[in-house]
Amino acid sequence: MNPDNSARPGQKLPGALPPAAERLEAYIAAGQVIEFERGFPDKEFPYVICSMWGAVPTNELFVRLTNGDVSFIDCVRSPLEVPAMGDRVFGMDVEDANAAGALADRIWERHKHQLIRKEGP
Repeated sequence: MNPDNSARPGQKLPGALPPAAERLEAYIAAGQVIEFERGFPDKEFPYVICSMWGAVPTNELFVRLTNGDVSFIDCVRSPLEVPAMGDRVFGMDVEDANAAGALADRIWERHKHQLIRKEGP
């Protein structure tokens, strides 16, 4: 997750990482991600979609929950050092799946009211 939690909204601390959404966009544009899950609908709210990626350069897991133009992205460090993220092309390891799933749950708890406010795109 972004380490600049002590910054006020809109303020970046010196040396702080850019927001997870900006970093994910840059990694995708550079082809430096492994797409683990794309467009997986929620069981209860099928218009809420979950996607998950692994960032090769940083060994982070990114999770996005979205409903149309409402989107929330966050990241966590993978609990695995081996195999390297770039070598996980055949799927997500159980430990990564647990970490990404827990992150998705945290995103949901923080933003569920915005995500279910409108039904579908």
